[in-house]
Amino acid sequence: MLSVEDLLEEVLAALRETGEYSNTYIFFTSDNGYHLGQHRMTQGKRTAYEEDSRVPFMVRGPGVPAGGVLERLVLNNDFAPTFADLAGVTPPSFVDGKSLTPLLDTNPPTVKNWRTGILTENWRTEAEGETSDAANYKALRTKSFFLIRYANGERELYDMRQDPYQLHSRNLEEDRRLVQRLNNQLDRLVTCDGVECRAAETR
Repeated sequence: MLSVEDLLEEVLAALRETGEYSNTYIFFTSDNGYHLGQHRMTQGKRTAYEEDSRVPFMVRGPGVPAGGVLERLVLNNDFAPTFADLAGVTPPSFVDGKSLTPLLDTNPPTVKNWRTGILTENWRTEAEGETSDAANYKALRTKSFFLIRYANGERELYDMRQDPYQLHSRNLEEDRRLVQRLNNQLDRLVTCDGVECRAAETR
């Protein structure tokens, strides 16, 4: 990380020298998470658990409040529409994700007015000839719940408010209405693209 810090310092210095610092947005994130022993699993990065699906994400730039922290569901496929929005360009309708520029304002949308669920998945076929450190699954992550559907038929449901480390899967039979609602949204996200996905993410 020291080399990353050195590179960032050089970039910021160049922006100041060219007079572009105050007019530049800087996004800092990572490509994926990583687990190393959590959930009694060896190293890897393809599970549905938070260690693998969550990554750091920071932004600075014109109008972005300093030191602010937001709890919103965002995805790496939001970057393309966000950069297009900041550049004043309209992306094609087939592009997934949504612009994050409303979150960069001093008055960001509330949680209920933002995305309510996202799809995360690990899906490889034997024909691809690749091994995986995790079973095939498709999952729905909301602010409060995490529903995981494995290809072998197994299911897991976590209450992220009471069990943020995903240690105790809930009994899916205890709240069938909740499970049905989550399943319906996940079904829509699994088959959508573009505008359909943006609609499915907000139920």
